[in-house]
Amino acid sequence: MKKAKDIMTTHYRLMTDNKTLDRSFKHIYTTDLLSQAIKSAKDDAVLITVISHENTVAVAMMIDIPILIVTENKKITNQMIEKCNEENICLFVTHLMSHEVVIDLYQRGLYEILL
Repeated sequence: MKKAKDIMTTHYRLMTDNKTLDRSFKHIYTTDLLSQAIKSAKDDAVLITVISHENTVAVAMMIDIPILIVTENKKITNQMIEKCNEENICLFVTHLMSHEVVIDLYQRGLYEILL
């Protein structure tokens, strides 16, 4: 299993407490439809999305997502940060687009495509 701290580079800004960097993940999933994440994301996945809303945190709690990456430098509210800290969900924001995050994680060996 990989850790949230493995994701850290200059492209990703941690928005939550440092303790959330110990969260582990096995998979990644990217979508901008939270209902699709509920249906298809696996437990212990990184959720990559452009949606920076408290509902994203609620979905992460519902389906046991330990790490959220919000793309395209979307504004993160204090309420979203506070809820992630309460629930020990690691929250990153990045200027990259969602597909660029997937490529970056793959190229750095943090994600393996299983065919």
